[in-house]
Formats: sequence, structure tokens, C-alpha cells
Amino acid sequence: MLRCNARVLAAAAAPVVPLVVAAAGLLSGWLFATLLRRQDHKTFVFARAPQLPVRALAAHDDAWLRGVVNAIAPLRCPWFDVPCVAYSYTIEREVKTTRKDKDGKEITERSWKTERHDTEAVPFELDDGARVVVDLPNATNEAMTSLGTDYETSTRRHSARVLQPGATVSALGVLRDDRTFGPLAEVPLVVTSATRAERVRAAARSEGWLFAMALLFPFLGGSVAAGLWLGGDGPAWAIGVAVGGAAMAPLWWLLTWNRFVRLRQQVQAALRQIDVDTKLRFDLVPNLVATLRAAAGHERELLTRVAELRAAGGAEAAVHAEATVLQSTRQVLLLHERHPNLKSDALYRDLHDRLWAIEEKIAHSRTFYGDTVTEWNVRIAQFPASLVARVLGATPAPLFAAECAEALPPRLA
Repeated sequence: MLRCNARVLAAAAAPVVPLVVAAAGLLSGWLFATLLRRQDHKTFVFARAPQLPVRALAAHDDAWLRGVVNAIAPLRCPWFDVPCVAYSYTIEREVKTTRKDKDGKEITERSWKTERHDTEAVPFELDDGARVVVDLPNATNEAMTSLGTDYETSTRRHSARVLQPGATVSALGVLRDDRTFGPLAEVPLVVTSATRAERVRAAARSEGWLFAMALLFPFLGGSVAAGLWLGGDGPAWAIGVAVGGAAMAPLWWLLTWNRFVRLRQQVQAALRQIDVDTKLRFDLVPNLVATLRAAAGHERELLTRVAELRAAGGAEAAVHAEATVLQSTRQVLLLHERHPNLKSDALYRDLHDRLWAIEEKIAHSRTFYGDTVTEWNVRIAQFPASLVARVLGATPAPLFAAECAEALPPRLA
């Protein structure tokens, strides 16, 4: 009777295993797809922020800064007693456990158990020639370095990771109304020892891995489930691979479609950022023109062109207008070379610095727009993603002219 019941249960359970495997594969794919969507937005936020000097920051600017850590009120890391602005400190004690193996022999295993773990962080000044206070307690701190392990006794040890004054770090964040640099809205505060370019590349690599994982698990789940369902022999596994590919295809289409939708939104957002920055440029023009007319009145033709600068509407208009606009603004940034007396004019120096900062932001916005458009144009042309792009009605976006990538004149010393 018991043997009969066992056979009945085994027969009933047999179809359930492939279904569980298939469901696990689909659920894992959905989880990675969710993580991919979040990582895609994170990468966009990282890449959108320009690398700026502290002097060029204006209120609510999101930017990457790079400079040296200066402690305002340094901490002391416990046990190691080193000055720092952040630490993560751990005390561990060795514990012994005894177990018996399959032959009944006692085996003693040693491991380390955490007795205490402390973390603390304080704001610090980031110095690149100018200074800004970084709100480190509210940051994702990726810049910590290890102090190693110090054994108090053979069974007790201390370890710590710290961020010390004098370290060179990069920080992504926003200049807030209280003139501190920290997280705001969708922009986090990230402090890292990597450069901006290295951190953006790392975020993009994570995005690629998540895309691959989101497709791999449904494929494996479908393949294994079909192979088990069909008996698990050679032909069954060959059919299983085909079934796994068929299970993966709709998810690939959905992920690729969503990626195109997000990328199109990012192209539009990048163009809107250029509009915002060029609006700041235009708002600065009246004061700049008034100052220059007083100090260099015979530059009438140049000043007339500067006074007529406008933020062009639409991608095509903005792309075609920017090269002409740049010729005028770069000449303005170099006017002090033809008129040395301007260097002593405090108002001109202030306006020059503000215009230079705006042009630096616009230059980054153009580069970011160009990178986003290049990715868009390449993706819609590549097979098989081009099939999805055709259904979506995607068309190539315009790029800025090569002369827009020329370096800005240097800031006034």
C-alpha cells in the first residue's frame, strides 16, 4: 500500500518540477529586468552630470567634482586612532564549533564572529582650489580604504576602513540652497575614488550584465523545464534549447522595446538640458553686453551678435544654430586679450567667469546629447534591434557639428 502511494505521489510530482523550474526562470528574468530598469536610470543620472570645478557651481547644479578631502571636524577611528572623516570599524572574535562527519568523526571548525560594528561619517570640505562642504553622512561612500587587520590576541581582531583627509575623491551631487553639496531629488550623493569617466563606465557595465542575466535565466528555465518534461534524453534537451530560445524571445523584444523608449526619452531630456543651459546663457547676455559696450565699445559687430543669441527650439534648429552661437561666445571670452584693461574690471571678471561656467555646462550637455544620440542611432541600425526600432517608428537624431567639440578658452587667472 505504501509503495503504491509513493508511486502515485512520484507520478503526480513529475509534471510539477518542470513547471517550478520554468516559473523560477521567468521570475528571475523579471527580477533582473526590474534591476535593469533602475540601473539604466542610475547610469543616465551619472552620465548626465558634468565634471565641473567648484568655482563653476551654481545653485541646484548637479555635477561631478574632484578634489582633495579636507576635514572640518575630523573623527578618530577606534583602536587604530587615525584621523578620518568616515570609518567602518569591526571587532571579531574567533569561535570554534564541533560537528561530526558522515563517518561519526568529530571535526572542529574555526570562524570569526562579529562582536561589534560601528560606522560614522561627518561632512568634509572638497578642495580643488575652491572649496565646498560635502554632506558625507548622506552619501553612498565608495572611497573608503582598508587599514588592514590588527590582532589584539590570537582569538580577537580589529579591522577598519576609513576615508582620511588628503585623499583625492570624486563626488556626484547637487549644490543645495544652503551651499552644501549633497543629494537632491533623483540625484544621489556618491563619493568615490574613481574618476567620473571610470564610474560612468562601471555603471554602464552593470547595465549590460543585468540585460544578459534578464535573458539568460528565462532561457535556462525554459530549456531545463522542456528537457525534463520530454524525458531528459538527447533529443529532449535539443528541443529544450529551442523552447528556451522561444521563451526568451518575447522577453528580449520587451526589454529592447523598453530600452528604445527610455533611450528616446533620454535623447529628449539631453536636448532639454541644452535648452535650459542656453537659456541661462541668454539671460546673462544683457549684463555682459552692457559691460562690454562701456569698456570696448568699438566691438559693435560682435556685441550685436551676442545680443541676438537665443536658445533655438527643436533638435534640428538647436544643432544648426549652436556652431554659429559658439563663434560669438568664444570671441567674447577672449576679448580681454585684445583689451587688457578688462582684466582689472571686477564686473567683467565676474561675468566672464559666469559665462565660462555656462559654456562649460553647455559643452558637457552637447557631449552628453551626442553620446546619447550616437547610442540611439547605432541601436536603431543594428540587427536584430532594428526590427524593434522599425515597429517603434524610430528615426536617426541629428548630431552637433564637429566644431562644437572644440575646447573653450581658458578661464581668467
